Order: sequence, then structure tokens, then C-alpha cells
Amino acid sequence: MSKEVLHVCVMIVFFNITLCQNIDDYKRLYNDLFDSYNPELKPVLNNSDNMRISIQFSNLGINNFDEVDGILSLSATINMSWTDSSLKWNPIDYNNVTEISVFKSTVWFPYLLLINDIHKIKTFGANSLIKVFVQHDGNIFWMPGDIINSKCPANIKKFPFDEQECSLTFVVWDAAWQVFTQPAEIPYTDLFATPNPDWNILSTKVGINQQFGNMSFEVTLKIKRVPLYYNILVFLPITLLSLLNPLVFLLPHESGERLSYGVTILLSFVIFLTLASDKIPATSNPISFLIVFIVMVFITSAIIMFLNLINSYFFHKHPTEIKGFLQYTLKSMCRKRRKNQVMPLHKDIITYKDLASSLDKLCFKLSYVAMILLIGIYFIVLLY
Repeated sequence: MSKEVLHVCVMIVFFNITLCQNIDDYKRLYNDLFDSYNPELKPVLNNSDNMRISIQFSNLGINNFDEVDGILSLSATINMSWTDSSLKWNPIDYNNVTEISVFKSTVWFPYLLLINDIHKIKTFGANSLIKVFVQHDGNIFWMPGDIINSKCPANIKKFPFDEQECSLTFVVWDAAWQVFTQPAEIPYTDLFATPNPDWNILSTKVGINQQFGNMSFEVTLKIKRVPLYYNILVFLPITLLSLLNPLVFLLPHESGERLSYGVTILLSFVIFLTLASDKIPATSNPISFLIVFIVMVFITSAIIMFLNLINSYFFHKHPTEIKGFLQYTLKSMCRKRRKNQVMPLHKDIITYKDLASSLDKLCFKLSYVAMILLIGIYFIVLLY
């Protein structure tokens, strides 16, 4: 037992001595590096040397995509690395200290700007308290995090089955000299990304473009909407109402419910049109196929309502006989094949009630065909 206690005491003493030595070494290293260091100067030995910065974009998750205002909001960190020739040392001289961490204001660091920021152009991670890591060979690593609100005009042609492509353009802004940016070995990662319930990331693309006099680092995200909410809330009710609308021609005229039934369905389409338009940008190019579909269904419903009124007018008209060409046409429509039957002569009399009944059957079939065609065309357009 005494030997174990002795071993623990020796380890504690050794650790304290080593810790004191390391602290002294860190202090000495810090003083040697930064006594004459100026963070405003270009961190290269030769002014003609190019300054290169490697960038890795780490997506932490999409916060929101506002398709009405065209704003993509996401959380991200950017891992930047560069070489500062003034911050090199031999680890042997400092008890094998190979790296130190300092505040970003202590060293030169790149002002990375998001050019297509929705609010104002500011330095990415301007308020970040993440320290900068300096290695003995002069390599510097800094990984600030921030919330990005970028412009991203929405293409809502296939809403709610739409896919959006948003580009984030970053530039290292420095008026004194040109700075070159380049992707890191792993330019993009989303290992720590939180899934968004409304949007899925289909693909990402990272590239370098010559823009604004400097090399810009561009991240392109292709995202796809999860359409289940809008299918249940908008498309499914509209489809059901479209198929219920022609049934108005099957209601008996005597019930007096035809008019209220047709008006109720017509107003329902107006409600769903308002609901869909609130989530879609007010733009004419391109216009959403869903809006076109609802408008066409609404127009068809209005035509059904108009035909319903005409049929009701004929049904309640004075029951007089229809003569001439209209009588011949209705007889042809209503004629049925009968064998070995002798019909009384008065059965050939065609009244306006017979006309209303024939028009109801015809309108019922035509309106169902029209509604099914509209639904089918909408799906075909979405597929292509």
C-alpha cells in the first residue's frame, strides 16, 4: 500500500514540474513570436509571394428556406488554413511545444465575406470567439461558425415537388494584395448536420471562381422540398372536391340543394387557392403549376355551376312541349332499343323537364372527363 501511495506522489510531483515547465515554455514561445509581430502585415517573407488559403465548408443544417422572399438560412462552420511565415519555431527549443492557440486578433486572419448575404456584407465569424491554432511550421487553422442568410431566388414551377439550387459565394476581401482561395482536401462536410423537416439536401458542389478581383469560394446546394404536408393539406382536398363537383348533376331538382352544393365547392376552391398563394412567391415567371391547376379547376367548377343554373331553369320552366329540331335531337339522345313493344303516342312528347334531365346526364359525364383530364395533365407536367 505504501509503495502505491509513493508512486502516486511521484507522478503528481513529476506532473507539476512538467506542467510548470510547459507553462513557462508557452509563455516564452508566445513572447518570442509576438513581441515584434504585426497582424496588419502580409504574412509572407517575400511580398511577391502569393497568399493562399484553404477552405472547408461544414454544413450544420438548414434552418429555413423562405421561398416567398428567396432567403436560405443555414448554420455552418468554415475551416480556414493558411501559412504565416513569421510564426515558425523549432519545437526542441520550447520543450517540444508544437502548437499554441491564440485569439484571432493576435494574428493576421482572412476577412471572409459572403457576397450574396441578404442583410449586409460582413466577415464570416466576425463575432466568433473561437481561437486560432498556430503550428510550429507556420500553418494556422481557424474554424469559426455563423448563421448564413443568403439570397436564393426560388423556382416554384413544380411546387410542392420543387427543387432549389442555392449558391453561397465567399471572397477573402483585402484591398492591399490579392489572396487566392482553394478548396481543402475535403472541401465539404455535413457530418454534424441536423436534418430539416421540410427540406432534404440532394447534392452539393464546391468550386473556385474568379470574381470581384479575387478567387471566390462557391458552395452550391441543391435541396428538395418534402411535399407531404402540402399534398395532405392542399392537393388531396382539391382532388377530392374536383371529383365531387360533377355529382351536383345527380341531385334531384326538387330538393333545392343543387345551388348550395355547387356554391360550397366553388368557395372551397377559393380557400385553397388563397392557402397555396400565401406560400408561393408572387411572380409570373415562372408561375407555379399548382396555382394553374387550382385556377383551372376553379374555372371548371364555375362552368359546372353555370350549367347547373341553366338546367335548373329548364326544369322549373312551364312544362310545355318542345318542338322542332330540338325535339328531334332529344328523341335521338333518349331513344332506347325496345323489341316487341308498342309505346303510347303521348310518350313521344318531350318537355323542358326531359331536356333538363338529358343535360344533367351529359354535363355529369363531360365534367367528370374534364376534372380527370386536369388531374392527369397536372401529374404529367410534374413528371416532366
